[in-house]
Amino acid sequence: MLDHLLILSAVMLVSGILGGLVNYYQMLFTEEDPAGLARCLIMGLCGALMVPIFLKFTQSDLLIEIQGDPSRLLLFTGYCLLAAIASRMFVFNAARRQLRDASIARARVENLEQELRAMQLEMMPLLEHEIEGDPDQGPTLDFNEIRKLDENALHVLKLLNTGECVFRSLGGMVQEGGMETNSTARALNSLLVLEMVGKIHSHLGIRWYITDKGRQVVRRRSSQAVADERVGE
Repeated sequence: MLDHLLILSAVMLVSGILGGLVNYYQMLFTEEDPAGLARCLIMGLCGALMVPIFLKFTQSDLLIEIQGDPSRLLLFTGYCLLAAIASRMFVFNAARRQLRDASIARARVENLEQELRAMQLEMMPLLEHEIEGDPDQGPTLDFNEIRKLDENALHVLKLLNTGECVFRSLGGMVQEGGMETNSTARALNSLLVLEMVGKIHSHLGIRWYITDKGRQVVRRRSSQAVADERVGE
C-alpha cells in the first residue's frame, strides 16, 4: 500500500513538473516574467495534485484499479499531465477576466468623471448667477473695452442678464430682442472674446450665458444711464 502511494505521488510530482515546463516554454512566446518558471511549476504541481480530488468527485475507481492493472497508471499519468498543463489556462483566463473587468470599470469611471466635469462646467454659471460675490473680489473692468461695445453687444448683454433662463439660445435672443441673427452672433462672439459671456455645449445645442464680468458691465451702464438722466433733469 505504501509503495502504491509513493508511486502515485511520484507520478503527480513528475507530471506537475513536466506540465509546468510546458506552460513555461509556451509562455515565453508572449510574456516576459522573471518569476515565470517558478509560477508555472507551482501551478503545474497544484493541478496534478488535484487529480485525485477530481477522481473522487467523479466517483472513479482509477486509483484502486492501478493496483490490479499497472497499465492503468498510464491513464492516471495522462490525467495528471493534462491537469498540470491546463492549470495555466484556467489561472491566466481568470486573470485576464479580472483585468478585462478592471479595464471596463476604469473606462466607466473615466466616463463618469468626464460627465461630472461637463456637468460642473454647465452648473458653474448658474451658481455664479445665484450666489452673490464679494464686490472687492470681482473681475477688473477695462473701461476701454466697455467703450468699444456697440449697441448690439450691449443689447445682447441686457438680454442675457434679464432673461428668465440663465442659458439662452441664439434663436431665443434673436426673437426676443428683434435683432438679426448675424448681428446677434457677431455680438456674442465679440463678447465671448472679452469674457463677458460664455457658452456651453448642452444636449440641446450651444447655449449662451452672461459672466460676472458681463453683469458688472450691465450694472455700470445702468448706473451711468441713471446718472445721465439726473444731470439732464
